[in-house]
Amino acid sequence: MRKWTFLWLFSLLSPLVFAQASLDRALVCRDVVQREPVGILDGKQLPGGVDQLVLFTEVSGAAGEKIHHRWYLNGQLQSDVALPVGANHWRTWSQKHVQPGQWRLEVLSEDGQLLYERDLTLGNVESPSS
Repeated sequence: MRKWTFLWLFSLLSPLVFAQASLDRALVCRDVVQREPVGILDGKQLPGGVDQLVLFTEVSGAAGEKIHHRWYLNGQLQSDVALPVGANHWRTWSQKHVQPGQWRLEVLSEDGQLLYERDLTLGNVESPSS
Protein backbone atom coordinates (compact mmCIF):
# COMPACT_ATOMS: atom_id res chain seq x y z
CA MET A 1 0.00 0.00 0.00
CA ARG A 2 2.79 2.44 0.89
CA LYS A 3 4.52 1.71 -2.39
CA TRP A 4 1.42 2.61 -4.40
CA THR A 5 0.82 5.75 -2.37
CA PHE A 6 4.41 6.85 -3.01
CA LEU A 7 4.12 6.15 -6.75
CA TRP A 8 0.83 8.04 -6.94
CA LEU A 9 2.29 11.07 -5.12
CA PHE A 10 5.41 10.94 -7.27
CA SER A 11 3.33 10.92 -10.46
CA LEU A 12 1.51 14.04 -9.25
CA LEU A 13 4.60 15.95 -8.17
CA SER A 14 7.13 14.93 -10.82
CA PRO A 15 5.92 17.42 -13.45
CA LEU A 16 6.43 20.20 -10.90
CA VAL A 17 9.85 19.00 -9.80
CA PHE A 18 11.26 18.19 -13.22
CA ALA A 19 9.60 20.92 -15.30
CA GLN A 20 12.05 23.11 -17.17
CA ALA A 21 11.48 26.32 -18.99
CA SER A 22 11.32 25.87 -22.72
CA LEU A 23 11.41 28.69 -25.20
CA ASP A 24 8.62 28.50 -27.78
CA ARG A 25 9.41 31.79 -29.55
CA ALA A 26 12.01 34.53 -29.32
CA LEU A 27 11.89 37.46 -31.72
CA VAL A 28 13.41 40.89 -32.05
CA CYS A 29 10.81 43.38 -33.23
CA ARG A 30 9.84 47.04 -33.20
CA ASP A 31 6.71 46.76 -31.01
CA VAL A 32 4.16 44.43 -29.42
CA VAL A 33 0.44 44.89 -30.14
CA GLN A 34 -2.22 42.77 -28.44
CA ARG A 35 0.54 40.55 -26.99
CA GLU A 36 1.97 39.74 -30.45
CA PRO A 37 5.22 41.03 -31.99
CA VAL A 38 4.99 43.46 -34.91
CA GLY A 39 7.74 44.79 -37.15
CA ILE A 40 9.86 41.64 -36.78
CA LEU A 41 13.57 42.23 -37.50
CA ASP A 42 15.25 39.16 -38.99
CA GLY A 43 18.68 40.24 -40.17
CA LYS A 44 21.94 40.59 -38.27
CA GLN A 45 22.53 44.08 -39.68
CA LEU A 46 19.87 46.63 -38.78
CA PRO A 47 19.69 50.03 -40.44
CA GLY A 48 20.56 53.26 -38.70
CA GLY A 49 17.63 55.22 -37.39
CA VAL A 50 16.30 52.34 -35.26
CA ASP A 51 16.13 53.79 -31.77
CA GLN A 52 14.17 51.12 -29.89
CA LEU A 53 14.11 47.32 -30.00
CA VAL A 54 11.80 44.82 -28.34
CA LEU A 55 12.82 41.30 -27.34
CA PHE A 56 9.65 39.18 -27.35
CA THR A 57 9.60 35.71 -25.79
CA GLU A 58 7.04 32.98 -25.36
CA VAL A 59 7.88 30.32 -22.77
CA SER A 60 6.36 27.12 -21.43
CA GLY A 61 6.94 25.21 -18.22
CA ALA A 62 8.19 28.11 -16.12
CA ALA A 63 5.10 29.25 -14.21
CA GLY A 64 6.04 31.06 -11.03
CA GLU A 65 9.64 31.58 -12.14
CA LYS A 66 11.41 34.46 -13.84
CA ILE A 67 13.20 34.61 -17.14
CA HIS A 68 15.92 37.14 -17.83
CA HIS A 69 16.42 39.29 -20.91
CA ARG A 70 19.99 40.50 -21.08
CA TRP A 71 20.99 43.34 -23.38
CA TYR A 72 24.71 43.85 -24.17
CA LEU A 73 26.23 46.71 -26.18
CA ASN A 74 29.77 46.19 -27.46
CA GLY A 75 30.32 43.41 -24.91
CA GLN A 76 29.10 45.42 -21.90
CA LEU A 77 25.92 44.44 -20.05
CA GLN A 78 23.42 47.28 -20.38
CA SER A 79 20.32 45.68 -18.82
CA ASP A 80 19.30 42.48 -17.09
CA VAL A 81 15.51 42.49 -17.09
CA ALA A 82 13.89 39.91 -14.80
CA LEU A 83 10.43 39.07 -16.13
CA PRO A 84 7.98 37.05 -14.02
CA VAL A 85 6.24 34.12 -15.72
CA GLY A 86 2.62 34.04 -14.62
CA ALA A 87 1.37 30.81 -16.21
CA ASN A 88 2.59 27.60 -17.82
CA HIS A 89 2.33 29.19 -21.28
CA TRP A 90 3.40 32.86 -21.14
CA ARG A 91 4.34 35.70 -23.48
CA THR A 92 6.49 38.54 -22.24
CA TRP A 93 8.90 41.14 -23.60
CA SER A 94 11.38 43.83 -22.75
CA GLN A 95 12.28 46.92 -24.70
CA LYS A 96 15.43 48.97 -24.88
CA HIS A 97 16.33 52.33 -26.34
CA VAL A 98 19.33 51.51 -28.51
CA GLN A 99 22.25 53.25 -30.14
CA PRO A 100 24.57 52.15 -32.93
CA GLY A 101 26.90 49.31 -32.05
CA GLN A 102 27.23 45.57 -31.64
CA TRP A 103 24.26 44.25 -29.65
CA ARG A 104 23.90 40.83 -28.08
CA LEU A 105 20.53 39.75 -26.68
CA GLU A 106 20.15 36.73 -24.40
CA VAL A 107 17.24 34.96 -22.75
CA LEU A 108 18.04 32.92 -19.64
CA SER A 109 15.95 30.74 -17.39
CA GLU A 110 15.78 31.50 -13.68
CA ASP A 111 18.53 28.94 -13.04
CA GLY A 112 20.82 30.58 -15.62
CA GLN A 113 20.27 28.21 -18.56
CA LEU A 114 20.80 30.05 -21.86
CA LEU A 115 17.58 29.66 -23.87
CA TYR A 116 18.31 32.10 -26.72
CA GLU A 117 21.01 34.41 -28.00
CA ARG A 118 21.18 36.79 -30.91
CA ASP A 119 23.87 39.13 -32.19
CA LEU A 120 22.90 42.30 -34.04
CA THR A 121 24.73 45.23 -35.53
CA LEU A 122 22.83 48.48 -35.43
CA GLY A 123 23.84 51.15 -37.92
CA ASN A 124 27.22 51.44 -39.62
CA VAL A 125 29.75 50.32 -37.05
CA GLU A 126 33.42 50.23 -37.85
CA SER A 127 35.25 47.11 -36.80
CA PRO A 128 38.12 47.54 -34.27
CA SER A 129 40.65 46.52 -36.97
CA SER A 130 39.69 49.48 -39.22
